[in-house]
Amino acid sequence: MTIDTSAGVVIRKRIYLDDLDGFGMLHHARYALLFDNAVIDYWTDAGWTMDPAKEVLVIKELTLEYHAPVLGMTEVDVHFWVDRAGRSSVTYRFEVLSADHTVLHSSGSRVVVFLDGQTLRPTPIPADIWDKAGPLLAPGIEKPAA
Repeated sequence: MTIDTSAGVVIRKRIYLDDLDGFGMLHHARYALLFDNAVIDYWTDAGWTMDPAKEVLVIKELTLEYHAPVLGMTEVDVHFWVDRAGRSSVTYRFEVLSADHTVLHSSGSRVVVFLDGQTLRPTPIPADIWDKAGPLLAPGIEKPAA
């Protein structure tokens, strides 16, 4: 069985020796980092640059479920998409998959809130961010009205 990755994007990530625990498995904390790095890769490749004077992104919530360990140095695919879009926040869903997409290693979600860089209060997600977010939006998910 192959896992459906038709919604969202998939980014390949490499597992290194220092990512492993004493049993030769991907350390539990690294799953969230794989997702974080894949998201940064996506947004960097889309041309977005972080400017803390303008906006700050904070994680409000993170959930993670482990299904099958990643063993040894290998490559995995991180599949992620926006499952909910709010005025100042988005909810990502993500999966860490084997490179051939036959094994689901972990799944989870993360809520990110956009804050104004000066006041550190929630602020609407800028239009240029929404313009770059198109491939991430799950079916039926649209940019919220201004």
